[in-house]
Amino acid sequence: MHTANSTQQALTDPAAAQDSQHRSARTNGKPTLEGFDDVLQLLADDPRIAPYSPDWVRRSITAGGEKVRVLRYLLDHAPLNGEEPRLLDVGGQIGAFALYASKVGFRATAVDLELFTKVYARILAEQGVDYPTCDVGAEPLPFANDAFDAVTYLDVIEHHGFSPKRVLREIYRVLTPGGKLVISTPNHASIYNRVFLALGRSVNDNFQQYFEHSADSAIYLGHHREYTRKELRRALELTGFKVLECRAVEEDLSSLIFLLRRNFSWQEVANQRLHLGARILGNIWSPLRLPFGRVLWAVGEKSAA
Repeated sequence: MHTANSTQQALTDPAAAQDSQHRSARTNGKPTLEGFDDVLQLLADDPRIAPYSPDWVRRSITAGGEKVRVLRYLLDHAPLNGEEPRLLDVGGQIGAFALYASKVGFRATAVDLELFTKVYARILAEQGVDYPTCDVGAEPLPFANDAFDAVTYLDVIEHHGFSPKRVLREIYRVLTPGGKLVISTPNHASIYNRVFLALGRSVNDNFQQYFEHSADSAIYLGHHREYTRKELRRALELTGFKVLECRAVEEDLSSLIFLLRRNFSWQEVANQRLHLGARILGNIWSPLRLPFGRVLWAVGEKSAA
């Protein structure tokens, strides 16, 4: 995680050395929001990313709770063979998840469109993470059979303008027997969507963003199709997976509080009030296993050889 410049600074500046030790401690143990935030800061500080991107990258901490939950689950279910579990992140985007996974005990790889890899693949390569380009809608995954112990497919499946069947088949192929696939995606049947529809409001992407801002784009990068719990379970079953879990959960509250504490202002609180209220309610839905949450969490397993 440390560049040559940061290492030299740590050697000459005691404060920098202490900060370096704190960051190292946060990225070499149990996955935490603080550790994930360190990785986001690393990416945001890199001068090679687009000028408008640093703040957006840093604010990705609002999804950090989900990433931490996935990494903890996979570490708890990793093969007990004494080796680092091999992890593939499909739809790696800025590469933060794969990069953080590499800091907490995984041998991590990511794939995504050239839109992301042309900037972030070089940054991740310097940190020891492979990030090849792959259009999963048109190309097979560039890996051998049985290459990974776990695959993550987080907030990606809803962005496909095509059936995810081909992607799920490819994921099944590259998983080792007994390997796990973790999927997260918006819950189309969440209580929030039901209320919005009852009030005559859309549950699709923002109309202005879709109609105007994407008018000149050949590919719409937003949500094409969201899923219900039953549909997501069926998609896994039809592509050979044994479904270990498929349930509705709420977005993590602690990651939003983390952002608000770091960037505190009453305007920020006002901007996040709906998300904050939903995540507070989610602390009720999730423990009771009520199917109201905004997120579907599913785990599929490849059959053992």
